[in-house]
Amino acid sequence: MRYFVIGDDGQKYGPADLATLNSWIGEQRLLPTQQLEEETSGVRMAASAVQGLNFPLQNTTQFASGQPYQQHYNRPGAVYGDDGSKDVKNAWIYAILGLFCCLFLYIPGILAANKAIEKGNPGGVAARNANFVCIALTIILGVIRVIAVFGSLKK
Repeated sequence: MRYFVIGDDGQKYGPADLATLNSWIGEQRLLPTQQLEEETSGVRMAASAVQGLNFPLQNTTQFASGQPYQQHYNRPGAVYGDDGSKDVKNAWIYAILGLFCCLFLYIPGILAANKAIEKGNPGGVAARNANFVCIALTIILGVIRVIAVFGSLKK
């Protein structure tokens, strides 16, 4: 059996056999919600309804906005419902405190940001980068202070 794929633009593509359609599924070119039209009968149906097509298991619940629901995977060691937002907040606090207090506060800041990244929170990347930038600023300011002190001693 062969099918035409009905594109978002309403155009028919194909016909293609099940093996070709399954390869398109693997390439993410064919989604379970797309319409297929049977070549001989002209009957249309969702691709997920066609026997022999092997879509990976996924949550296909749709919100009103049309965006698919994305289930977050809890990584080993992660507390259920812990999305890493507390770790991101802590990483930012360590970065700011490190600027005013101690260079060594950047270490727990970077560790907290890495923990947030492991939990899947994208805010951890910015927090980690902020800690690295603060390390660089602290070193540069320290060098400037040393140069200023030695410059004033020569006079």
